[in-house]
Amino acid sequence: MTGGGLGLMPDATAVARVAREATGETPGEVRPLGRGMTCVAWAVKAGRREVAVLVEIPPDGRDALHRDTPANLAARYAIHLALHEADPTAPIPESVACSATIGRDPLGGRWSWQVLALAAGEPLDPGRHPDAVRDLGRLLALLHALPAEGRGLLDDRADAIHGRTTTPTEGILSRWGQQWPYDGRALLGHPIARHAPDLIGALGDLREPLLRYANPEVQTGLCHTDLYGPHALVRDGRLAALMDFGDAAIVPVAFDLASFAYYHAAHRGWGALHTLLEGYEPRRVIRDVREAETYQLLVVLALQKVRKRTTSGESTLLAEAIDVLRAALPRAMRRDA
Repeated sequence: MTGGGLGLMPDATAVARVAREATGETPGEVRPLGRGMTCVAWAVKAGRREVAVLVEIPPDGRDALHRDTPANLAARYAIHLALHEADPTAPIPESVACSATIGRDPLGGRWSWQVLALAAGEPLDPGRHPDAVRDLGRLLALLHALPAEGRGLLDDRADAIHGRTTTPTEGILSRWGQQWPYDGRALLGHPIARHAPDLIGALGDLREPLLRYANPEVQTGLCHTDLYGPHALVRDGRLAALMDFGDAAIVPVAFDLASFAYYHAAHRGWGALHTLLEGYEPRRVIRDVREAETYQLLVVLALQKVRKRTTSGESTLLAEAIDVLRAALPRAMRRDA
């Protein structure tokens, strides 16, 4: 495969060799599925099933924002494996193999890759799929309870789930980069001061409460961190697959709940968040605590989106991020009243 700024990438014949080495099956039809920020994806017929083959894009084939972002395909393999070991029925595609687990690499070690069962379904819509939202809540609870060491984004290894950093603050910054208030920068230097100066007072009042999430005693766990709609697939009203653990990180668990709220609740009503929490935590007292934490970390994520959309010049998405921030702030303030 050439062109599109990708440089020389494995073609369909090479991808078929990967599928054969990973599955032991003679490959049939090979078709491209598309490309993401760090990987290209192919579907390959292997015996009676189809598998997805993900191949990491070299840095010079990516946009500037994601040039230094690892695909973490070995770490994704480790997560899928750990989830299936914890619950064989978990709605996660089976991870068949990755380049770190194969002795003879069909691509000669030039590209990292992962082979997993091909998932199918429609993107999660909380209004139409409440049972799938509860399923997602249960899956997140399982994910957050997996054994993991360290903090932040993961080392790219298939044999363990291990964060690259050691302190809570480093863990948050490794995932989101410049992130007020954890990066030590002044709030007035954040783009929100220019776009929505009326929010500065309330945000300043939240600085100390938000810094508490960098304390060692805050509950952390392995988090997906990017619960964007197409990453959760639904079939027959139930969660069929949670996809793309490339940004998984060991951070406070409420960051995942806040990520869900950003994409699925803040614009559409908070009922979807309540449904998620029903699946996530059966104990009402703890559920209320997690909900309160969600609103505060939603403020943090919305500020990160404001910075990101300001840098990229995406005005519609910038306005969306500011709207989320305005919706979350009053609830976050009540959490610390």
